[in-house]
Amino acid sequence: MCSDFAYSELMRPSTGGENKEILIINSKQRLYYNVHDNGLTYSINGPRRMELIGRYPSKSRRRKARPFGYTIVIDNQDTIYVNHSYQVNRRLRSVQRPNLYFTYSGNYFFNLSSGRHDIQILPGEEQKLNTLIRVLGKEFNGSSDQRRNLMPAISHAPKHINSGNREIDYYELTHANPLQVMAEGPGTLKITSRLAFETWMGSRAIYRISVKEGIKVIGTYYFTAEPSAVSTIVEKPEWIPGKWRTCEIPIPDGRHIFDINLLENDRTVFLRFTEYR
Repeated sequence: MCSDFAYSELMRPSTGGENKEILIINSKQRLYYNVHDNGLTYSINGPRRMELIGRYPSKSRRRKARPFGYTIVIDNQDTIYVNHSYQVNRRLRSVQRPNLYFTYSGNYFFNLSSGRHDIQILPGEEQKLNTLIRVLGKEFNGSSDQRRNLMPAISHAPKHINSGNREIDYYELTHANPLQVMAEGPGTLKITSRLAFETWMGSRAIYRISVKEGIKVIGTYYFTAEPSAVSTIVEKPEWIPGKWRTCEIPIPDGRHIFDINLLENDRTVFLRFTEYR
């Protein structure tokens, strides 16, 4: 698939990009944007492979890991919470704010399908300073993608979520019953999740999914969901599926086994897995 990619292009916000920052990295100038309270909005034509490069400013040069993050909203539907934690890179400097230090980069990737897409990048919670973001896009021939749905190694029979005129298979994930999926790279594993809203739950809920390979934590993904007005769970009509949320996991070359865990012990999430190569 890599041979179908063009060069990386710097994406510029359509709104919210007035507050810019130029970092000197390896003697080269790189343009970043501050993710301020109103966020950044991008209007992008797909298909594209998107790369988001995030860094966090620090007033101290200590090599202590700084947690930071941001939220991606795609077409006002798909919400992705990105969380990083990186040490300060003392060699980086800002043209605008030379007295600050900045972390090593946290990179996040996702694919956009064909057509026009509106991308919002919103600030993370409880951050004293604004995350810096640099958005790159690579065009590719979407029709050349190899895509297949994956079945977890050990799980119950899939549940069926009715959305419009389609019934889609999802696999049940609880704190007591994690899932394990095998994928082959290089490529990307896309995990689509839908929280099950039970009668005791309100109109908004949070859940966290942890992805590990062996003892290595690939990522912990935070989601906020609302009930869907157009979907039902065939086997559990008393539950209401939440609006779908996704995260994407880079798959290195070779075969890999990922363990997926739900960190909350009082709720149920339904997952489906798609491998892109």
